[in-house]
Amino acid sequence: MEMDRIELDNLTRTYYDAQGETFCALDHASLIWEQGHSIAIMGESGSGKSTLARLMIGLERPSEGRVLINGVDTTKWGLREWRKYRGKIQAVFQDAGGTLNPSWSTSKNVEEALVNLTDLSPSQRKNRIAELMEQTGLSKSLLDTPVRKLSGGEQRRLALLRSLSISPEFLILDEVTAGLDLISTEAVLQLLEKYEQEHDCAYLVITHDIQVASRLCEVIYEIEHGKFTKKAVR
Repeated sequence: MEMDRIELDNLTRTYYDAQGETFCALDHASLIWEQGHSIAIMGESGSGKSTLARLMIGLERPSEGRVLINGVDTTKWGLREWRKYRGKIQAVFQDAGGTLNPSWSTSKNVEEALVNLTDLSPSQRKNRIAELMEQTGLSKSLLDTPVRKLSGGEQRRLALLRSLSISPEFLILDEVTAGLDLISTEAVLQLLEKYEQEHDCAYLVITHDIQVASRLCEVIYEIEHGKFTKKAVR
């Protein structure tokens, strides 16, 4: 299934608070994200960045507006329709532990994605996992370690490793370097730069760090109270 672009068309998401009042987490946001072109979304906590990411990959449905893949409206898609694109678009969220099975080992969490979304043989899967473990700075001694015993930074790198293992064309990165030390941060950024060059992957980088945004992305949006306020092209 080919995938060339994702478009947000006047996307709005409202929620109810504990008192039953509505608040708008995302307010008529529009952008076009094309294959091979990376975008950064910068803003404070609560500005709507992560809401945008969840809407973009179908984890939530918008209150108004549309998410289009290759011009097709995905608003009413279910799991079956989205499954066709799971090998093309992946996301690594800041709370990586919520997307991993805590009782499974590091290797089983990654292999499960490879079994479901690639045609790699068992030996190819093993080699792919070992290669990415080294590139993300994760020790091979962690292969049999249950995810619940990993640190938050290790879990985030594991989630990145799992997403990259299936060779996506679009990848959402939600604060992927947050909480990492300088050595681990540099290893992750070098890996992402290498992957982008080799696979022509497009990143949507959600970050507070202008250096990360500038290093990985051509276009930087600033978002405040659910609205895009600035756009910069480097």
